[in-house]
Amino acid sequence: MKKIRITLHKDGTQRVEVLGAQGADCVEFTRQLEQRLGKPIGERTIKPEYHAAEQQTERQEEVER
Repeated sequence: MKKIRITLHKDGTQRVEVLGAQGADCVEFTRQLEQRLGKPIGERTIKPEYHAAEQQTERQEEVER
């Protein structure tokens, strides 16, 4: 199950973290949040889970060939 953890810092900055998603799913999940809030998320940091899903997909394609 995908979840979003939002941290509000005392200096006014925020951190939005997606839990339980891999690859482009996390980016799409936050994009939906951005649309609902009406403003883009500032800086996007890609976590290792994003790249792990891409590598898994590449391996599956190689096996299927």
